[in-house]
Amino acid sequence: MNKNHQIIIGDAKEKLKDIKPNYITTIITSPPYNIEKNYGKYKDNISRSEWEELIFEVFNLSKKVLKRNGSFFLNVSPVPDKKTKEIIPLDAISYFLAKEAGFFLRNSIIWNFNNMQNPTKRLSGRWESILWFVKDIDNYIFNLNDIKIPYLTKNDRRLDPNGKRNPTDVWYFDRVNNMTKKKLGLSDVPTMFPTPMIERIVKMSSNKGDVILDPFAGSGTVAVASNNLGRKSISIEIDNRYEDIISKRIKNEFESKI
Repeated sequence: MNKNHQIIIGDAKEKLKDIKPNYITTIITSPPYNIEKNYGKYKDNISRSEWEELIFEVFNLSKKVLKRNGSFFLNVSPVPDKKTKEIIPLDAISYFLAKEAGFFLRNSIIWNFNNMQNPTKRLSGRWESILWFVKDIDNYIFNLNDIKIPYLTKNDRRLDPNGKRNPTDVWYFDRVNNMTKKKLGLSDVPTMFPTPMIERIVKMSSNKGDVILDPFAGSGTVAVASNNLGRKSISIEIDNRYEDIISKRIKNEFESKI
């Protein structure tokens, strides 16, 4: 395994305690949504109160390992209640849990995409939240120039002299479809971040050589993006089958860019 990219197998609630305080620059993660996905050893079918306890504990432990100028990016989705099918706003729940743990919300980012299910009794869901929390509201890394995107209107006199603009808080990135998963040899992985989206977060919230952490690592997209951009990474994953997957992805997907 690349010495700059550590994979830790075990429960995030326990393994976060082993990371030294004030060591991590950025945390990027998406916890299980408690909607009965097949995550291997983790059982994605607990009560909502248990889910909230899990997320709150992760927030508390994460705050200790983050540097003072560190950021925590949490990806969550609105999900239907298992019994009533009412939509539960996990982003709203997560906000209050993070505030209780001492974090500040810097942006609530809307991740918009196309390919997803089409229900018949409500509007089709086409977004998830990425909540950007900071440890210190007056001191955090934000490399805006590293993530600027081209203007839509090239003749606007207000244009940046470099011809680029702030990407705003609404992002469009395609979800990773089954064909792409198959190409990567990850057909049995239930969910994956799109790598370009995570690379944007890594660029804006850290600098080269910094350490990026994902406490619910899954297939390791955060580690892949960190490697691609000259950062170090720590991946915590409860299911040991992902250790080999993450290692291979870091090697193969970096080499494919050379």
